[in-house]
Amino acid sequence: MALKRKAKAIWQKTHAPDDRRLFKNASNRLKTALHKIRNDNFTEYVSTVKCSDHSIWKPLKSRKKPTMPNPPIRKNSTPPGPWAKSDEEKAELFARHLSEVFTPHDNTFDPDIENKLTNLTNRQEKLSAFTIMEMNWVIKQPQPHKAPGPENITAQMIRELPTPGFKIPLYILNSIIRLEYWSTTFKLAKIIMVLKPAKPPTDVVSYRPISLLPVISKILETLLLNKLTE
Repeated sequence: MALKRKAKAIWQKTHAPDDRRLFKNASNRLKTALHKIRNDNFTEYVSTVKCSDHSIWKPLKSRKKPTMPNPPIRKNSTPPGPWAKSDEEKAELFARHLSEVFTPHDNTFDPDIENKLTNLTNRQEKLSAFTIMEMNWVIKQPQPHKAPGPENITAQMIRELPTPGFKIPLYILNSIIRLEYWSTTFKLAKIIMVLKPAKPPTDVVSYRPISLLPVISKILETLLLNKLTE
């Protein structure tokens, strides 16, 4: 690069054909050297990329995702249903579709099971209370960039809590174990509809649901699993 700058300065002073030729030669050699350096750096980078540590996806994070179209949807039945254009209409259409596809569990009273539960004589020992150390270990497991549930509390938010801040959620989780009652709030999930690959985006059946549970509920599930498998 220094040789090119020196040759350029001489040619600009003299405007001689020989000096111009020397400047062109220096410029071409610099371009060739830079091209070789870029290729060598790229080859070295590609050789270090691995699928096991997900490093192959890191360059894609800096790229902006393409904007997906948001067309109206409807149920392609016979005859086809009405178009849903607004967010409220789409949510209502998805809700009706999911209620037809998925059915809740049968919660009818079973007398045999009730009799077995009432006739149990040896009550199982209750689980011991969770500790701060157990909760700290579990909180480090979820990925911080996972989408939050309906309460919009991410795993990163809980990770950033100071040590005294863990006492409140720990008290809540231990109360669930002590009272043997799983709050309905922890069972609520945010439903996200994702378009299936190679499916028409205007058909309601082309979408699959993804349920996003609260992070605190996932933490409780992991704590319970660790207790039961000890």
